[in-house]
Amino acid sequence: MGKKGAKASPAAYGSRCIICGLEKDGLEVKEDYVINAMRYFKKNITKNAKNYRLVVCKECFPKYDKARNSYVKKQISYVAIAVAFAVLLIIVAAGNLGAIVYGLAIIIFMYLLSLLSYTPGVKMPPNVKPPKVGRK
Repeated sequence: MGKKGAKASPAAYGSRCIICGLEKDGLEVKEDYVINAMRYFKKNITKNAKNYRLVVCKECFPKYDKARNSYVKKQISYVAIAVAFAVLLIIVAAGNLGAIVYGLAIIIFMYLLSLLSYTPGVKMPPNVKPPKVGRK
């Protein structure tokens, strides 16, 4: 048995596909700040941490790839629109400090909106092409 209060590794409870939710093996998901925040919330706030190793299984990779590409495009679009509005606001307000603060708030808000369609990246081993699954 481990020490009391010891941190369980993400692989302690098996691996789960982030698309279908089934217990499968596949390409491992990158642990980034969004996933770390969710794990922290589940561990400390809800006390319901499962600590699964998150993966994308071979069967779900085309669906994942489509969702990831959509997320990246939305994120870029939202932030670009926010920067345009912030710059416009600062120009119209003649560099007023309040306009700069509101401009930054717009950029942060739009970035957070882009996280509504969040799809994490996967760790691709070097010299390995993503799995291809033919249409049925």
